[in-house]
Amino acid sequence: MEDNQQIAYRSDELDLVSLIEKGVSFFRNFGIIILIFAVLGLGLGIWLYSITPKKYASRLILHSKILTNQEEIEIINTWKNLLKKGELPTVAKNLNCRIDVIQKLSKISAEEVQKLYVQDNPNGFIVDVLVKDTSILDELQQGIVYGLENSEYVKERVATKRSNLNEMIQKVNGEISKLSQTKTSVENMFANPNKTGSSMLIDVSGINTQWVELHEKLYRFQEDLKFVNAVQVLQGFDKLSKPEEPKLFKSIFFGFCAGAFIGYIIALLLYVRRKLKTRSASRAMA
Repeated sequence: MEDNQQIAYRSDELDLVSLIEKGVSFFRNFGIIILIFAVLGLGLGIWLYSITPKKYASRLILHSKILTNQEEIEIINTWKNLLKKGELPTVAKNLNCRIDVIQKLSKISAEEVQKLYVQDNPNGFIVDVLVKDTSILDELQQGIVYGLENSEYVKERVATKRSNLNEMIQKVNGEISKLSQTKTSVENMFANPNKTGSSMLIDVSGINTQWVELHEKLYRFQEDLKFVNAVQVLQGFDKLSKPEEPKLFKSIFFGFCAGAFIGYIIALLLYVRRKLKTRSASRAMA
């Protein structure tokens, strides 16, 4: 029993040694072919890298005032799908951009800055693009903001909000004007106490407090009116000098691997052909 196990073990060792010897023999005879094709693939990878148009990544951070982040992201995903289908004129129309700007836009996507499971996410959302020319980024940014603000629903909401704020500002200004007149009258009364025919009990500190509170409301309404647009730009596109695609290392690596694989297939075919010829010759001699 032990003798049979030893024989089987030695047989496995011989098979492994034989396999290694065949592998070494194969690469000794055909390794130059694999190496030549690997070098050719390496050169092809470098050549493809040099002729492939460079693509640059950039990021835009926006904040929505009217729609939710998910609604804005869905709009951008619609543009993304149209871009994939080659509907460039439609995308250019939606963004109010020149067609050559959209032709240099390779990819667009959006996601939330921080995902919160609430209806009104206080955080903004991110728009990532991949472009062939960074000179279009300014116009592209304007187009994205235009596209997100240009629906009838959004325009009506913004117009209503602007109208309400203007109305509130007018009312607060009227209240401030009345309060200022009262404050001036009180100051005159204190400056000329002998000219008043009746005594009055007036809370001067209350008037000053109301005056300050009304001005705080006014400044808040004016600030809201200034930023009443549907979309606010928190950070615009940056024009980077280093391309995102293609990557030199990736081109070299895949070119080398592809060349080596093709060389291996050719070498394997030559090896099989040689073996078949050898067997045919042996049979003929027998």
